[in-house]
Amino acid sequence: MSMTVTELPHKEQALFRSALKLYEASQYKKGLKVSEQILKKFPDHGETLSVKGMFLAHLERKEEGYELMERGLKINPQSSISWHVYGLVCRSDKKYVQAIKCYEEALKADSENMHILREVASLYVQMRQYSKAVECREKLTAMNPFFPSFWLGLATAHHMNGRYDLAIKVISAHELGNNQPPLDKYMISELSLYKNWLIELNGDYQQALEHLKEIRPQIVDITGWKEKKARLLLKADRKEAAATAFQDLLERNSENDDYITGYMECNGLDMKCDEDQDAVLEVIGTLQQQFPSSNRLRFLPLMYSTGDNFVVAAESLAKYALRKGIPSLFSSVRVLYADKAKGAALGTLIESCATQIRDTKRFNDSTDDEPASVLLWCNYYLAQHYDYYGDHERALTLIEEAIRSSPKTIEPYMIKARILKHAGDFRGARDTMDYARQQDVGDRYLTTKFIKYMLRVDEVDEAEKTYLLFVNEDAPHKIQEIVNMQATWYMNERGHAYRRMGDIGRALKHYHQAISVFDTYQDDQYDFHQYSVRKVTLRSYIDILEWEATVYENPAYQTAARAAAECYLELADRKASCNTFVPIEIEKDDKPLTRNGSAQQGQQNLAAGVGETKVYDVEKDPNGTKFVESDNLAEALKLAEHLESVAASNPDTHVLAFEVHLRMQKYFLVLKAINALKAIDATHPALPSMVVRLSQALDTDESFAAALKVPLRAQLAKSFGAVDITTGTAESIDSVLAAAKSMLAMGNGDQAAALLVQTPEAKYAEGRTLLKLLEAKRLLAKSGADESTQAAFGASAKTVFPLATCF
Repeated sequence: MSMTVTELPHKEQALFRSALKLYEASQYKKGLKVSEQILKKFPDHGETLSVKGMFLAHLERKEEGYELMERGLKINPQSSISWHVYGLVCRSDKKYVQAIKCYEEALKADSENMHILREVASLYVQMRQYSKAVECREKLTAMNPFFPSFWLGLATAHHMNGRYDLAIKVISAHELGNNQPPLDKYMISELSLYKNWLIELNGDYQQALEHLKEIRPQIVDITGWKEKKARLLLKADRKEAAATAFQDLLERNSENDDYITGYMECNGLDMKCDEDQDAVLEVIGTLQQQFPSSNRLRFLPLMYSTGDNFVVAAESLAKYALRKGIPSLFSSVRVLYADKAKGAALGTLIESCATQIRDTKRFNDSTDDEPASVLLWCNYYLAQHYDYYGDHERALTLIEEAIRSSPKTIEPYMIKARILKHAGDFRGARDTMDYARQQDVGDRYLTTKFIKYMLRVDEVDEAEKTYLLFVNEDAPHKIQEIVNMQATWYMNERGHAYRRMGDIGRALKHYHQAISVFDTYQDDQYDFHQYSVRKVTLRSYIDILEWEATVYENPAYQTAARAAAECYLELADRKASCNTFVPIEIEKDDKPLTRNGSAQQGQQNLAAGVGETKVYDVEKDPNGTKFVESDNLAEALKLAEHLESVAASNPDTHVLAFEVHLRMQKYFLVLKAINALKAIDATHPALPSMVVRLSQALDTDESFAAALKVPLRAQLAKSFGAVDITTGTAESIDSVLAAAKSMLAMGNGDQAAALLVQTPEAKYAEGRTLLKLLEAKRLLAKSGADESTQAAFGASAKTVFPLATCF
């Protein structure tokens, strides 16, 4: 067995301690030299080998570093230091499960090591192993009961473990103790409100109210205290007092939905209940008289009124917004368009307002002329109204009238660009948005919209140059800065553009950049496990933990993950058909990729010496070669399985899982995906074709055991019976697209083409959108249809979207 650190000579012990201090100071090169100095005399000293491996791992020599650490552990497997070092590196590399195992091994040799206990406690919380976190933090609290971070950490661990009573006991036992360092007034305020929250969660509302009254002199967050009081009074069924409390809050902020909802509940009203709507309207009317400037209270009657009452409320809101020139009026009321009657009534109302202004320059109930801008905003609203209903020509006429009446107002140009986009004129939309941006080049929102529109016409390089306007002039590496900004919309849109252009490698690269943003969100919470407890921001900390549990439910993540998986499936299909995709090389030109470099030089220093010589991750694989050359099906499987765990309620997740498992010949998992989709939506258009494809795979795959085919076929027959791939294609364009995709997968291109050319026909008018016709166009090209067939499809599609330039 190797000697331990304490058995090294005094000089080497001092060197070893200095190496650890250099690690804490992030001076890895110096630390490496010190560890090598020890190893010259003691080449088999396991703990020094582990420390050297740690330095190598942080100097981008990970493989060599892990090898040395494992060698050090073999020499001295009982060393707490070696296991601790290994755990530090695993934690740094986001290998949290392995890091926990290392820390647990380290604790076997040194169970009282406070540093290891703190780190493993944070890892337990990171991995949501709250029971173990409680045990670990109990040890820490016992070791130093006067250190606030320890007992506060124990309280939050009990909280997340669902034991609110124990969390309350911990705080009660320590909050008045001789804490070192002492808590300041802000910390005491936060701790008091957190304890009150725990009492509330424990279900003792009366005790929570009494405690809230006691802590009032200590509270700094007065609004938070008042919100607590109102909520607790309501939960304690003291509705009269709760109404007074919510009234006080509304005087502070009459736009807050929670305050309004709480006030309604105090009056025994449920805003979601149809039977209470008349009473809700009456209370809203009372509140409007008290808070006449509240925009939220002005809008709410539209949600709950119908018929003539709705028109009266809508007229009041519309005239107020039109006179004020509020561009967001349509965005505010768009939610009402889900009710067809309300949507039609709003359109009729604004048409009437516009007619009155044109004819008399005033509204019928007014004796004074209205500002000329009122007609502008009437046309502005109506253009969006008709665009919503798909009448793009009428919408364009109205927005052009708005532009003529006020050529310097930017908002109408933005709406014109949106209308052109919806009409299928992507180039015209891009040019219009560019004109709007040129009117105010300093407006970041306009620039963002312009970048999106450029990417939708596949102007990738130009979009990147424009995006660089968001990057600081002195940033040493501009492209890396773009990635660091974590703009997932940009990454996804750029990925879509490359995918349309056929550059799957770069598309995957950008999809993975978007995915990595959410991985970073997940990893970054680690720093808060100690920071939030130390700063006593406990309520926010618990909110972060709860939010992190849903971070992958974000639509941007799911879009990126599905798109990346589909790219991997396409690569796998091409390999299977001996049509392997070859990464497209970057053209060597003089286009500036950053303000400090050029394409030929990558992103390294210019002769002038500006910038850094460091090679950043973004430039290591500009073509996405590593993604193309990976095990495509294995990568697609990782993404599909993760989506199944975080987005199981999304039907697209199970359609993707079906595609992956079918290609991997995992037929029981294929059936599982079909059943999961059926459980969510038994009428999903993809179900018939999925059943047919699984049946065909069972018939043709001779490598799959015949005995296992029997239960699969039996389950299919029991759940679906006889299914035809064309089920539903006579009336649903979604069914047509699903059937066509399956036909293409089975090699029936002619049948797919015969279905797809019908999609512009009138029988598919309901549910037919521009994006669905574009998908039909893409599938038609993939089917191998001849040019005349594709031209006929384009001509038919133009009759549906006459302004479109994309067919």
